[in-house]
Amino acid sequence: MSIGTKAVCHMAFITRDIQKFTGSWAKFLGIEQPAIWAIPSKDIAPTATFGKPENYKDCLISVLEFDNIKLEVVQPGEEPNPWKLYLEKYGEGFQHISFVVPDADEAEATLKELGVDSGYHIGCYPGSTYSFYDTKDVLGMEINIKYDGDNKKQRDELLKQYEERK
Repeated sequence: MSIGTKAVCHMAFITRDIQKFTGSWAKFLGIEQPAIWAIPSKDIAPTATFGKPENYKDCLISVLEFDNIKLEVVQPGEEPNPWKLYLEKYGEGFQHISFVVPDADEAEATLKELGVDSGYHIGCYPGSTYSFYDTKDVLGMEINIKYDGDNKKQRDELLKQYEERK
């Protein structure tokens, strides 16, 4: 078994100061500083961490595009979120490497063979689902498994959890 790909989608770096981080990289690379925006709301991208629905309205994100890979940069907000958990536990640094897989179930089965628990964080964008797996002990960093395809059922389940919390 394997995850079905060796192509990296992106790597993610967690920082306390996204403006300073992306500004320094832009100067180093001789490019314009990339845009910084808030992570989309639950209406666009519902999420849950450890089974609890969360809203990341105060998290910021940016993307540095290199010729061969994207570097996703995240500044966690004050609300509970997986990036804040990482920052509090490990400090600034590379949090995860992301792969778009052809079969999410097979990728998860491969991770379970390595002794990795189910994903602790899930998010759904229209037509795409991603999950974070704590593989730090096994692979040295977390893994983000992305799957493009119909995720209406998962999105609806996450949105239902938000409604039940009201």
